[in-house]
Order: sequence, then structure tokens, then C-alpha cells
Amino acid sequence: MVDRGFNSPNRKCSIRDFDLARLRVCPGKPGAGNPHAGFYLGGEAQGQPRLLPTDHRIDHQALLAKVQAPPRIRRQLKAWLQAGILEGDHLSPTTAGTPQGGSCSPLLALIALHGMHEAITQLHPHARVITYADDGVVLHEDRQMLEHAQELLKTWLAQIGLSLNEAKSSIRHTLEGDQPGFTFLGFDIRQYRMDKHQSGKGPRGHGRLGYKTLSKPAKANVTDHLAELGRIIKRGRARPQGLLIRQLNPKIRGWATYYRTGVSQAVYDRLDHLTWIKLRSWARWRHPRKSIGWITRRYWHRLGARLTFTTSATDPHAASLRAHSEVTIVRHGKIQGNRSPYDGDWVYWSTRQGRHPMISAKLAWLLKTQQGRCRYCGLYFQHDDRIEVDHINGNHRDARSANLQALHGHCHNAKTREHRDYLPLGLRDKHQDTEERREAKVSCAALEQR
Repeated sequence: MVDRGFNSPNRKCSIRDFDLARLRVCPGKPGAGNPHAGFYLGGEAQGQPRLLPTDHRIDHQALLAKVQAPPRIRRQLKAWLQAGILEGDHLSPTTAGTPQGGSCSPLLALIALHGMHEAITQLHPHARVITYADDGVVLHEDRQMLEHAQELLKTWLAQIGLSLNEAKSSIRHTLEGDQPGFTFLGFDIRQYRMDKHQSGKGPRGHGRLGYKTLSKPAKANVTDHLAELGRIIKRGRARPQGLLIRQLNPKIRGWATYYRTGVSQAVYDRLDHLTWIKLRSWARWRHPRKSIGWITRRYWHRLGARLTFTTSATDPHAASLRAHSEVTIVRHGKIQGNRSPYDGDWVYWSTRQGRHPMISAKLAWLLKTQQGRCRYCGLYFQHDDRIEVDHINGNHRDARSANLQALHGHCHNAKTREHRDYLPLGLRDKHQDTEERREAKVSCAALEQR
């Protein structure tokens, strides 16, 4: 069940945590047409998503009733909801709904739709519900269950002033049918028949399923992105090459970075080729009497192993066009359970994001680089562990990143003893605030008795 009613520019933010019921990350095997990792469906479930967008008439009182926060935050949230809409000189009151396209719109939608998951899973424990803002998916192997879930959602949404848009609703199978799969948050997600060598595995890696689930950039989004690049190039016919490059790079880098978690390499290569064709037309329009070779030498220069659309090296404002394929494909690990950036587990979030307000930027970067493991013992760091930054070569003046590593406190002491470096007495295998007594202390009388 997918809701596509959210139109905010921030809508493309959570496909990386999309769980697709029993679909789990599968390492897969490289092969023709499928060089990247995919997903597989555990058990016999193949998933039948139901597309059900909602209207934006969220009841303010119902939304505020779900907020468990101090009164000051509740008052601020209420003020945002009732701020009104200013169009020209006319102020329209907002008695219901949330501000669409605003930075807080996804958060307000998440608050309003909190509890939808329990409304379905209480009656259908095997169903999987995935939501982001007002976009959502319900997955189950039984079509009748999805039809029942639709009625449940109608009743549940009516309590908070929402309704389902049946015009944008449909039931689709992820493997069979004329149009298998569905689109969710800019990704086309469907299953493909595979032979035994390429097929996804069953639960716990046992057995072959005969198919694999892949998430690719949606065709409509690829077309829109290419059209946007074409408009920028067309408007920039009379602009300098460097200015055109600086206008294209943010679009290319942002679009490719969002889709880097999916099966996107083939799409990246195709977009690079089509962008090159548009740029060649741009150059030929500027120099209609010049040959292709002259145009290529003027606007394309060799950087590394390929020709790149770049300015000359003598240009004081030199710039090079970024390619979609330069963005590395990075598989995303789903956030564990009910983890939250506000739960205080700085080890987990530093390892995941490389930053955290509770620790230094240096230690957070080391945790991410080491993937949360101690380089001495190889064990994962825990929240209550004592973690220290060690200088690998023992020179404390050498603070280069290549000379730093994060270690457990006791591992740091053991490594120092092995290298015979200086270690203050009383700090071995003890907390930093604990100091042991010296084994022997020489004392003398202040006054000698005669």
C-alpha cells in the first residue's frame, strides 16, 4: 500500500530505510545485467503493495494529542499549525491540515500517522507497514488481507480527518501480472525471475527463491532529471562554460547521491551518455563552422582515463563537470529496531553517521572509519565502553588521520605495554579517575630523636 500524496522537495529521504516486509539485503552475485546487490523475499511471501494516497486535512487536535512533549514545544507546534497562509495581502486561516512543502511537513505527517502500523498489525501480524510522511506501503502475500487493510485504514484515518484517494489506489503484485512491482519514493521496486546462480536466498540464507527483488530509479524520475539538465543547458547557450558547469554539478551530484543505494549504475552510465550528447549540441550551436575535432579539443580535456567536459587549465575559475557514474554505489544498512538519534547511544550513531554532538569530531570520524570496531581486539564498541584515541606510531605530535585509531581503554594500555611506551602508574586496566597506591613509599621522620 503506497501513498504518493506527499509533494514536498524533502520527500526523497527515507527509501534507504525501506524494509519491504521480509525483503532483506542480499549480497547477490555479479552477472550480466545485474552487477550489484539486490534484495530477496524470505519465505513464500512475494508481497502485494496497495497504493493508497491521502488528502491533507489533518485534524489539529488529533495531531496535538499524539505529541508527548513539554508544553513549550506543544505551544510552538500549535502556533505553526494555525499560522495561516499569506498570499499577497490576504491571510487565510488554517483550521486543518499541515503546510505542504514546508520543512516541518514530513515531521507533522509522521506524528499524525503514528499508530497506523499497529492498527493493521494487530489484526494481521504478518503484514508489514512502511511509511514516510504520508507515503506508505503495506505488504502481504494475501490479496484479501490487503483489501481488508484498506477498510481498516479508511476507518482509522477518518479519526484524524484524513481520507484515501481511491483514484490513485491500486493493487499490484511484485512478481506477476502485466505491471509487476510499484514505485515508492522515486524507486521502481519489483522482483525479477532469476536462474539458480543469480536468485535470492530464503530466510537465513537457506534455499533459492527463483527471483530477486531490485530497487531502481523510477523511469519517470530519470526522464524528469534528464529534462531538467536539458533546460539548464539550453538556457546556458550564451553563458561561459565554467558557469554552465557550476549550474549542472549540484543537480547531477544531488540526484546521483540519492539513488546511490539502489541498482543505479546502468542508469548513471546512460545519463552520462545522454548528457554528453546535449553538451555536444550546446558546443556545436556555439561554433557552427567548426569541426567536431576542434570542438572536442576546445571543451573536453582528458582527466585521468577519460575525456571530461572541463575548462582549460589556465582558466582562473576552472571547473569540471561531475559525472553520475562518479558517485559510488553504497549499500545502505537499515537502522536497527527503534533506534533514534536522541536515544543517547553515541557509539551507534557516530559509527553510522560519523558525527555526534556528545563527542569530538575526531573520535566520531574514527568510529565510522573503523565501522565501530576496536582495531586491537576486533570487538565492537559498546555504549558504556571507555574509548580512547591512540597514536599508532607512538608519536603524540603526529596527529595525522592516518596515525590515529580508536581503541578500548584496556586495549590501549595493552598496546602501549607491547610497544614499551610510557604509561603512568595507576592507569593500567583502571578507570581514568582511579589511581592505585604505590607498592612502597619511602618515609623519613621529620625530626630525629636523640
